[in-house]
Amino acid sequence: MLTENYTHILNGLLMEQGQQLLATQKMIGTVYYINRTGTLLDSLGQKPTVTNLKMTIRYPLYIRFLDMKKGTGGKKKKYYEPIYNKYVYGYLYGGIYRRLKAALGGEVRRYVVSQLNTE
Repeated sequence: MLTENYTHILNGLLMEQGQQLLATQKMIGTVYYINRTGTLLDSLGQKPTVTNLKMTIRYPLYIRFLDMKKGTGGKKKKYYEPIYNKYVYGYLYGGIYRRLKAALGGEVRRYVVSQLNTE
């Protein structure tokens, strides 16, 4: 019912949140991770791909290890700034969930009221 009517809106929402996520991560990458190989910044410069309510973002495999506060020896890292988990869950889970909760809640409410009025 709802997903058939609003698939294009949901795809647009995913694309918008994905672009905001990558823009924030790129800003952090240019400030804190500039003296590296450049692979991270290249991947953050790309656009997310959204098809059939699925968003795909290509990251280098090591981006998850950048979020760890300690290195392999157990010592605290010299250069540490969260770049992955904090923003992925914040933008994608939090942002999309809040917007969908408000939009779909209102749509379900209108649907129920319209069904009650027709009876």
